[in-house]
Amino acid sequence: MRPVRWMLVLFLLTAEVLMVFSAGRKEAAGETTKKEAPLVMRFGVNDNTTSIEYKVAAKLNEKLMELSGGQLKFDIFPDGQLGNAKEMVNQVMMGLLDAYQEPLGGLNQQIPELSILEMPYIVKDFDHLKRIVKSDWGKSILDRLEKNHNIKILDMTLFGIRQTSSNRPLRSMADYKGLRIRVPASRGLRDWAEAMGGRPTAIAFAEVYLALKTNTVDAQENPLPTIYSMKFYEAQKAIAIDNHLVQDKSILFSFKRWNSLSEKQQGWLKEAATVASAESVKLVTEQSESLIKFFKEQGLEITYPDTAPMREAMKPYYEKFEAEKNIQGLTEKLMKM
Repeated sequence: MRPVRWMLVLFLLTAEVLMVFSAGRKEAAGETTKKEAPLVMRFGVNDNTTSIEYKVAAKLNEKLMELSGGQLKFDIFPDGQLGNAKEMVNQVMMGLLDAYQEPLGGLNQQIPELSILEMPYIVKDFDHLKRIVKSDWGKSILDRLEKNHNIKILDMTLFGIRQTSSNRPLRSMADYKGLRIRVPASRGLRDWAEAMGGRPTAIAFAEVYLALKTNTVDAQENPLPTIYSMKFYEAQKAIAIDNHLVQDKSILFSFKRWNSLSEKQQGWLKEAATVASAESVKLVTEQSESLIKFFKEQGLEITYPDTAPMREAMKPYYEKFEAEKNIQGLTEKLMKM
């Protein structure tokens, strides 16, 4: 009887061990399944898939998937599928969209003084813009965006330097007089067009090509890569390299979503955004250098008007803007950074 009893005990112990082992495997399998289910976020893009804006978003997503092992990624929606610029900014603020790229100066509806970053000839280059954002003034702006508007700036990418394409050559500031210039909904760019003697005209980005083709407007202004990707050059005869605005496309991210992520996930996202920023500088630099030659081959005249009188013409607009916003002296302060 004793051997039988020991055999029974051994059998029961073995069965119990097998049950625990089986349960452990199931639990582990459940954890694995959980880990393998990626968190998919949404990234809205205003431009098409050939644009630098889209390529930068794709680079960010590629790096994010690499860092996270596919656990964190974006679905990217190009061509303004999710709305226009204003609508997508609002969606980020409401937590309905996770990410979107917008110039920091374009957030002037949220913080009016940000319009100063879209005042032409204040920002010298991309490094200067980054110094401005890292300053005490810039840090206070970023803090207000997070606390009051649910917008976290992951990083800044370079959109480019805005130039003017037109249906006639612009060899000096005098040639801008009376020109119907399409500008976005930007106080600074509207002021610039007016200061040049032109007639600023607001037209939605998606409608610019048709407006140029039908001569609803005579000119538009954008970085060279955008003039190329949107084929604006097909409806224009010349491009003036007037370098009127160095512009970013900051990566806006839902602050609510950010706070829901783990510290490790936040780290992946920040690192991926840094890589995307470097990619934007690389792409803009490469394309801008090669596009001058391309546009000339397409028959466009490339001009280099003297910008000194243009800079001088902007000074009254700086003063007026500062007085309106009660930020006297800010223009000079930012220029010296």
